[in-house]
Amino acid sequence: MDRRNRARSSSLFLLELILAILFFSLASAVCVQFFVKAHLLSHNARNLNHAVNECSGIAEIVDAADGADDAADMIRDIYENAGSYPDDAPDAPTIRIYYDDTLKPCTAEEGHYVLQTALTEEDGMLRAAISMKEFPTMTAAIPMEEALLDVTPIYQLTVEHYLQRRPSNE
Repeated sequence: MDRRNRARSSSLFLLELILAILFFSLASAVCVQFFVKAHLLSHNARNLNHAVNECSGIAEIVDAADGADDAADMIRDIYENAGSYPDDAPDAPTIRIYYDDTLKPCTAEEGHYVLQTALTEEDGMLRAAISMKEFPTMTAAIPMEEALLDVTPIYQLTVEHYLQRRPSNE
């Protein structure tokens, strides 16, 4: 008789232990999902914050410029790694600044993010379309310009600046 009670209590203990392990496994799976989601939100917030700061900096440079060429020169002076499109139109320069995965300025080959500024000047207005994008996964068959067209920007900003009539602008 004593042996049967011991078997019942042992099986009850094992069942209770299995249920406790199952409960803690489910709880840990939920907690891991929360940590992963928090990490992704933190990463996205860091990228957005950097994009807003960099686009605002370029907007301030454009606001201080006397024309599209002057703005392009000022951006190139301040950002050492700033480069132009190879097929820039003379009256509408487009400038790219590349950043690596730690958001430090880098060369185009090492770039993970790109800050693109398209400058146009017409009717006494200087316009700048500024956008920060993350590079898509590149394939050799698609040129980078086409691949970047399909990417949703992290942040984009359009700036218009009235060019005052000065002897240098006429």
